Amino acid sequence: MVVPFALLSRAVEDALLPDTMEHVLAIAASVSVIIGVIVALLQLRSQGSVRQAELAIKLYSSFGEEGFVRHFNRVLHWQYPTYEAYRDKHEPEDYTSLMVVSVFFENMGLLLKRGLAPIDLLDDLLSGPVLAAWPKVRPIWDGLRDEHDQQSWAEWFEFLYKAMARREGKL
Repeated sequence: MVVPFALLSRAVEDALLPDTMEHVLAIAASVSVIIGVIVALLQLRSQGSVRQAELAIKLYSSFGEEGFVRHFNRVLHWQYPTYEAYRDKHEPEDYTSLMVVSVFFENMGLLLKRGLAPIDLLDDLLSGPVLAAWPKVRPIWDGLRDEHDQQSWAEWFEFLYKAMARREGKL
């Protein structure tokens, strides 16, 4: 019996088509799972960046509050070239100003150090104030560190200042 080629070809096609479709669908399912995982990872990464920015902005919001502005202004107008000058001539409110300003920048420096806030965001928000404030408080912190044998005091404020200064030099 002679089977026409067209009929034989159709029979082979009918026999192979379900297997081929099954393989194509299995591959498509695997590819869609991989694409889904990639999209989820990209969204998580983006969400992490958004959270970092939100954290920095939330802390930054206290920067404009009246109390902080008053203390920051006091610090910027200090005339204490040394720790001894501060120790001999400071007013009681000066210590409060030192702590308020330093703790704020200490927190921002710690966010930077831990990778919780990117340097470009902190630079955009704080480079001028950090570069102005640290030189005013450095002699005092150096003296306090030595006097109390606490070299880690204000370390993240100093870290933030150095990061900003390096960045300013590069721009």
